[in-house]
Amino acid sequence: MTTNIRTGAVTGNGAVLDTLSSVTVADTRIRSIYYSGVGTFLMTGSETDENGSTSGSNIKWVGTTNVDAGDIYVPDNGVRMIGPVKVSAPTSGSTVTVFYG
Repeated sequence: MTTNIRTGAVTGNGAVLDTLSSVTVADTRIRSIYYSGVGTFLMTGSETDENGSTSGSNIKWVGTTNVDAGDIYVPDNGVRMIGPVKVSAPTSGSTVTVFYG
């Protein structure tokens, strides 16, 4: 299976935007995350259909005061996200970069 790995980014809260096209990242797999900031981060990529069934994923992690930047590698096929990928960051100055595809 071949895939094109792309990069998306967001500062503070909001949708992750592709760094080349500025289009919202959606319906993809998250392969790796790089972040900076101290506190709890939440990345969502899920939606509810007309029957009330939820599909997709959430990724939650904590940036500690000991290390205010880090990266998360997701092995194998990545984490499946459905719908737009959004980030809730602890501060407006926090950054998140994702490798997806």
